Amino acid sequence: MNIAIILSGGTGTRMGLSTPKQYVEVNGKPVIQYCLDTILSHNTVDCVVIAVADEWVDYVRGCVAKSASGKPVFYSQPGETRQGSIVNALKAAKENGAAHDDIVLIHDAARPLLTAQLISDCFNACQDADAVLPVIPVKDTVYMSRDGKNIDSLLERKTLWNGQAPEAFRFGTYYDANMKLSADEINRITGSTEVSYRAGLKCILIPGDTNNFKITTQEDLSNFESMVRNESI
Repeated sequence: MNIAIILSGGTGTRMGLSTPKQYVEVNGKPVIQYCLDTILSHNTVDCVVIAVADEWVDYVRGCVAKSASGKPVFYSQPGETRQGSIVNALKAAKENGAAHDDIVLIHDAARPLLTAQLISDCFNACQDADAVLPVIPVKDTVYMSRDGKNIDSLLERKTLWNGQAPEAFRFGTYYDANMKLSADEINRITGSTEVSYRAGLKCILIPGDTNNFKITTQEDLSNFESMVRNESI
């Protein structure tokens, strides 16, 4: 079984919005609807778990209903951090029948430009790995500075990559790796694949998509609005 987790527990406080960014309407649709439609319409996705705050569950249920996919959709509580939300969603998936050899895809509701091709690429690559991370090359020269004033070292750009979501994992090994972490360790995780890497599991990189950006700033939201307005998506 292929399971998709959508993380929709963010509050949008960094953007200064009264509405969480994933529920802001763009061209008559909330941001979450864009990736939700792509995921629910994908022919290899069997079920979905959405991490969402209680006050937004009914709203998200309405978004799911609009997709009319008929696929099972379950809901879980958001955690204190992104990885905390993932842990809660993994538990919900297991409670609803997820098995050790299933594959779980984890995506952010605030990444609206997810493509069906990238979903397929993640699932396919995970047949031969424990974890799959889409990446795009780092374009700028990167310097390391411990104090923010002086250069400590120059990093080799061709060895550096920006990670994206969705990330795909073998459900059983990823679930077990997360369950071994303390609450403090979970709260310090900044990228989903970090858990698999630290556990010594096989993690591979695949090409990402430059359009698959996460909306984290007002500029990101404006760029997305422009892309929708210009029908470039």
